[in-house]
Amino acid sequence: MQLERAKVRMMHLRAAGFIALLVTATLRPGMPVAEAQSPANAEANIIRVAPSGSDTPGCGSVAMPCRSIAFAVNQATAGDEIHVAAGTYQNTGPDAPCAFLIDAVVCINSKPLTLRGGFSTGNWSSPNPSANPTIIDGQNTYRGVNVFRANRLTMEGFIIQNGRAVPDPGDPNAFGGGMSAIESVLTLRDMVFRNNQVIGPNTSSDRGGAGAGGALAIRLSPAGISSTLERITFENNTSMGGASSGRGGFAFGAVFIYASNVNIANCTFTGNRALAGSGGSGISGDGLRADALGGAIALEGGAVALISGVQANNNEVVGGNGSQYGGGAFGAGLMSEDSTFTIVDSQFRSNVGRGGNGSADGGLAGGGGILAFNSNARIERVQVIANRLFGGNASSGGTAGTGGGGGLYLWRGRPDAPSVNEVINTIVADNTLEMGQGRNVGGGGGGIQVQGLTANLNHVTLARNRLGPGLVVGQALVVVQAPGVSATTANLSHSIVANHTAETPGATAIVVLQGNTLNMNRVLFAGNTSNLNTNSVPLPPGAINGLNTAINAGSAGFASPGAPNYDYRIAPNSPAVDQAIGSGTPHDFELQARPNGQAPDLGADELGTNEPPPPPPPTPPPPPDPSTLTEKVYIPIATR
Repeated sequence: MQLERAKVRMMHLRAAGFIALLVTATLRPGMPVAEAQSPANAEANIIRVAPSGSDTPGCGSVAMPCRSIAFAVNQATAGDEIHVAAGTYQNTGPDAPCAFLIDAVVCINSKPLTLRGGFSTGNWSSPNPSANPTIIDGQNTYRGVNVFRANRLTMEGFIIQNGRAVPDPGDPNAFGGGMSAIESVLTLRDMVFRNNQVIGPNTSSDRGGAGAGGALAIRLSPAGISSTLERITFENNTSMGGASSGRGGFAFGAVFIYASNVNIANCTFTGNRALAGSGGSGISGDGLRADALGGAIALEGGAVALISGVQANNNEVVGGNGSQYGGGAFGAGLMSEDSTFTIVDSQFRSNVGRGGNGSADGGLAGGGGILAFNSNARIERVQVIANRLFGGNASSGGTAGTGGGGGLYLWRGRPDAPSVNEVINTIVADNTLEMGQGRNVGGGGGGIQVQGLTANLNHVTLARNRLGPGLVVGQALVVVQAPGVSATTANLSHSIVANHTAETPGATAIVVLQGNTLNMNRVLFAGNTSNLNTNSVPLPPGAINGLNTAINAGSAGFASPGAPNYDYRIAPNSPAVDQAIGSGTPHDFELQARPNGQAPDLGADELGTNEPPPPPPPTPPPPPDPSTLTEKVYIPIATR
């Protein structure tokens, strides 16, 4: 078993210029900024747009609406509202205020505006986007919306579809297929982003161009001011890296947030893909590979995100192929690097990560649901269910792609990165990690992998997570050091570890590697083939404390575990009932009050039908220090 060597490979990072290049399109001197113009329409600063209208000076009234959104925006002045009737709006030609960006259907430059869709020409006062679909269509040729230095832009009731973004002039990477927002603050509500794509360029250098934000990219927003994304559907958006003779380009998320604050509430992410580029040997001169990061959401470079009520299902990250080295696949639902995030009341389900193929090494895969890398993470009342990771394939004699954290990966790779992550009232169940073809060097953590930090896991239900054939280290949880950074401590309290049965002899539910520590307090073990590696199987253990507080039972008493229901509430006869003695957690994963008996129950669920209290307002994490965001090179997660 060569797990530790595999982990060294996963941790070996080198600086890259990708994130530094993010600013090239925003900080060039002499960039034009649109001047405010007098409103074309004097009727309460509302400009109306309809397919039946005409783009003529003075348009925008009820009797004479404008024809295109772009024309209305260019006539508007700061603070105006633009009401758009049902119809499909397409590109009408180059837009001078955004001439330094690729063409888009709509361009907003330096104007705080409100755009509302869903109107009809018979009713300009009460929008109904369902009855009156208002579509911005990029025709698979143009970006949907360009936004530059707008604080604040509000858009409601639009569908943005078929956008396509390639690099803006002077930028080697591509951002925001549906919408790109630079140095701006957005409020987006009741919208749909579908079938948009961002395409990193093929290059003649040793690395392909990156593609980030198939649907939406928000970069370099004013410090301390949060954009809001609320009740938005992101479906079937794609981010693609380009090809090169060295390695393919990176691919990041349907939604890409860089050095910006954002609140994401009650949004759904379905069928989005981040596909890293392929080509060449699969490795560039800086030692990086073609990695795909964050199928639904990617947070980078000091982003601060409050995420609530999100459903991220059936999203995918796929590492690029190389003749020798496959790229990595990280955070199929969400990936955060050097950022701060809080996730509450959300579900990450059936997301997939696939490492790329290479003859010498298959690509690694980490974080089937969520990956937090060098990040300040709080995960509360979240379900991480049935996510899957697959390492990339290698030729005979090559090293199989492996990885960790089929559900959740908490990882610190720098000593100065945040050292504590929190997971509370969370279900991590039915997640899978499988290695690719090739020589087995280990891997683990079918449910959770914790590496290089302290993870406080409180009222967590770990159930039915799986390691594929040949893997044995931590079906539920693996605790492993980060070489050169620190040992790891997992504090597992008032939790359930259940139904982890061995696919391979020696597979064990929780494995703590030597030099690391597991502190347990009131943990129920039920239905596992093997609970802990205290007997040195499959590997000699680190420090495992609190064994005297553990409870053992034949069954955890779940309501309906596994497919199709994935219901990990506990039944009245569960041995978890009233056993979380000493817990001060006031509610469960559904916000039902604890305790509902003599003492709280173990795991994420509290037995009972009592009405949940009103949810406490989430406290946004502190904003990043702006001084740390200038001229800083961030390191994309990559092997070697």
